[in-house]
Amino acid sequence: MTLYPPTGLLDVLELEVCWESDLQVQVGDLVVPIHRSVLIGRRSQFLTDLFGSEFSGSGEPIPVNPPHPELFLRALHSITTRARPELTENEFVGFVRTAAFLQSEELQARLCEASLANWRSLTRVRTFKNPAVPPHFLEMMLLMAREREVMTASEALEVLAAWCSDDISGGTHVLEKLVAVQELDAAELTRLQQLNPRFVELLSSVNVSDHEKGLGQLHLKHSSS
Repeated sequence: MTLYPPTGLLDVLELEVCWESDLQVQVGDLVVPIHRSVLIGRRSQFLTDLFGSEFSGSGEPIPVNPPHPELFLRALHSITTRARPELTENEFVGFVRTAAFLQSEELQARLCEASLANWRSLTRVRTFKNPAVPPHFLEMMLLMAREREVMTASEALEVLAAWCSDDISGGTHVLEKLVAVQELDAAELTRLQQLNPRFVELLSSVNVSDHEKGLGQLHLKHSSS
């Protein structure tokens, strides 16, 4: 499935760099000029920090090692032209990782928007896990989906539970942003624990004194399973 552009239009994507710059990075054998607007507008904190406050070119390209070199130029093109990124469903997590590498809030926001119509299938992709999808991005995505009413609170918690099945680090902060944990009933807590037995560890990190008894019961159930 293609997210952007519509299905069938993404057979071969050959981007042409249509600007010149003395600021350059090198990805493998590819030398890529960096438009100064990216640095001035802080559309990529990584690149802004890389070239320094004066944005002075050294004459030699600076080597960088993005997690997905094959997606780097397309991600850079998106933040330079401020266009929606062109990507397929299978490329989504790679783009998320590239946006995190570039430290681009702008690109991450566009990726969140791209995910809204297809969030069910995207979040079931095998690689949609922590830490490949960073906690900060997951938080942004789930809050945007809730704000635009394309996802219920229960569905957002399901996504969180599946995302942190291998690694719960950072999950507590996302959980606290999503719901008031004190208001979760026992049936919902039990359901989430069934989806991910480690979900109870997130709950135990949240200050929910009114729920201590319920959490204790869940811990006993978790220990006996």
